[in-house]
Order: sequence, then C-alpha cells, then structure tokens
Amino acid sequence: MKEIALVGFSVNAEIVLDYDRMTQQEKGKLNSIEPYLCGTSANVARAINLLGQTSKVLALTGVNDDFESHVLRFALRQYTIPHSEFKILDKSHISVLPIDNIPKPQIFGKKGKIEEGKINETIAKINEETGLWRIATGVRPEEIELVKTLFNKHAGHRTLNPRPELIMDRSKFFEILKSTDLLIMNHSEFDSCKMTLLSEFHKLGPNLVIITQNENGGMFSKSGLKIERFDPCNDYINPNTEVYGPGAGDWFYASFIVKCIELGKSIQTLSIKDIRECISFAARVSGKKVTMKGAANGPTKEEL
Repeated sequence: MKEIALVGFSVNAEIVLDYDRMTQQEKGKLNSIEPYLCGTSANVARAINLLGQTSKVLALTGVNDDFESHVLRFALRQYTIPHSEFKILDKSHISVLPIDNIPKPQIFGKKGKIEEGKINETIAKINEETGLWRIATGVRPEEIELVKTLFNKHAGHRTLNPRPELIMDRSKFFEILKSTDLLIMNHSEFDSCKMTLLSEFHKLGPNLVIITQNENGGMFSKSGLKIERFDPCNDYINPNTEVYGPGAGDWFYASFIVKCIELGKSIQTLSIKDIRECISFAARVSGKKVTMKGAANGPTKEEL
C-alpha cells in the first residue's frame, strides 16, 4: 500500500502567454493564455507523483471571487494531482512567466493575508486529511497554526522547508521546529538561521537536517552523529548543456521523500547508509531536473 504525502501550502498559479512574435505589427496576436499550477508545494507534489508515489496538494486560495483567486482555482481544476482547497486568504497569488527580455516574472499579487475568522474551519478540514507524510514547504510565519495542525501526531514523517521570513521570526520558527522531524533548506535559508553548526538544530527538534548548496552538493546532520557532506550529480551536464535552476530544490526534496517511502523508513529510523542512498537518488533527480526547463517539469524514473 502506498503512503500518501500531504503537501502544502506554497501553491499559486502561473500564467503563460503565447503570442505571435513573427508579426511586424507593434502588438503581436495573442494565441493563448493558460494558467499552470506552480509554487514549491505544487512542484514537490508533482515530483512525488511522477516518481511513483502518491501526493495531495493542500492549497490556500482567496476567499473573494477576484481575478487572482479565479485563475488559481482554474489551475487547480486542471491539475492532475488530487488537491484540497482552503478558502482562507484575502487574495491569491499569480505571476506571469518572463517574456522576451524581461528578466523576472511579473507578480500580479503576492499571497494575501490569512483571514483569521476562517482559520478554525480550515484547521478542522486539515485534521480530516489522511496521509502519513506531512510536508510543509515555503512556510510563512502566518501559516504556523496550519503547519502545526498538519504535523499533529505524525512523528517521523513531518518535514519542513521554511521561507526566510519565518526563519527571521525566531519564536515561531523555533516553535514549529519542535514538531519537525526533517528540516531541509538551501544555503541562503541556512545562512538566515545564523547558526554555526547543523547539530544545533537537533536540540530544537529536527532529527535530520539537510542543506543543499547547488553545484557544491550539500551537507546533512543526523541527531547524535557527525555532520557529513554530499556531492551533486553532474552525469547529465556537459559544456553544451543549458542549465535551469528553478525547481531543482523542490525535486531534490520530493525525491528524497520518495526514496524514504520506498525504504519503508521514518526519518528517525534512517541510518547514515539509508540517508546517503536517499540523497544519492535525490541528487540524481535534481541533476537531471536542471537540464529540463520549467519549475514543475522534471524526470520520471525511466528518464534517470
């Protein structure tokens, strides 16, 4: 029987515009406008499913029927992975992919504030969700109560990726770490913690801490054991390979969980050998992922 991974709450819509670039007219003809589901949680959930396990997305959407909320809900309906929608934000968050020489996506609206009056209703719904793996990604300070509920009574399967804003809110960050089994961050998020040693985190709760460092691989620390390093996978990269960074961390995160599920292990029962096996698989997946354009686009096992 497959274990279900519940993944939230970093979910938003991304609009892709396809227009005629060959025209001599000042304004090219718009061929299509289509929203896709993106955000860290959506990427992680998609990766878990493509790699052979089962996931469900927990999405926070706007309570009002405004443009952003409508687009996000449409994207959710087009998504091929099961999801639960929680109407709790005052507005949703969508972005537009870069076009031509625009270096960054155009943000239409950042994820809105949580409507306090809706939070108890939302927490009750989360408590009804089933799934042994509880994965919280891109967590903001405002989402702490939701994450605490998501983690409730699921020791060994609670994994956290915090946003820098949460890390800076020390009281909330330390509070959620008490209920965290696996803490996974990139190097810039780790720098925000202002901690010298990974082993310091174990006193705060996490049994396992993993820090990814892009082309430098990364490091991990298991409670009671020494800190160890790991290398990236460069098998799919040559001098002529185009490299795409967005989404690589999400796919690393997801594939680590997939291998844990395949081993039938909780975070606490992983040995150093197990951790290295999981990280080796995750590094291979993310090494292939960076050769594929699009944050939600990644490899299946057959493509590794």
